Amino acid sequence: MLNRLVGNFTVAEDVAPKYFAEIIKWRNDPSNNRFLNQPFVLTMELQWKWYKKYLADDTQGLFVLIDKEKNIPFGTLGFTDYNASERTLIQGRALVGVDLYRASPELTEGYLLVNDYLYENFSIEMMYIHVVNENKKVISLNKRWGYSLNSSKIKFPKELSVNGLSQKEYLRSKEAYIHAREKITGILNCYKE
Repeated sequence: MLNRLVGNFTVAEDVAPKYFAEIIKWRNDPSNNRFLNQPFVLTMELQWKWYKKYLADDTQGLFVLIDKEKNIPFGTLGFTDYNASERTLIQGRALVGVDLYRASPELTEGYLLVNDYLYENFSIEMMYIHVVNENKKVISLNKRWGYSLNSSKIKFPKELSVNGLSQKEYLRSKEAYIHAREKITGILNCYKE
């Protein structure tokens, strides 16, 4: 599966070995991994071990976000636990590795590219995310993207406590994404002009 999603500012491309050095650097950076479910130092050996399992698992995916104009990889966004019959998945693996791209049009468009792709090509009806309770910025960001706290039965209870981090489950229907997408696209269009 080689996907390359192209926007005006951003390319979202399936993870590949050419990106491993950047991903390892980003994931091991203490300012990035404070809220990651990674209680160890990531090495090239561990990255390759993960990648071999990843290639054989069609329930997950990982995109590398790249500045289209400068050809600079700057982050990741992916999913796990894809269930075709239920039309659900967990979105995650969100990481901005290059500070310059935090709150940037490139990041926003990258998220739109990946989300559009998942909803359209995987026929997703409900996406879930799990966010560390103390990660207030990400909770606020995800609410703007249409997620709300899951107040019914928890779909993925194993995700509520991972590597000593307490998390809450949020969910977003396709309709909630479409509503949020309209606002986000309007903001992004300002950068195109």
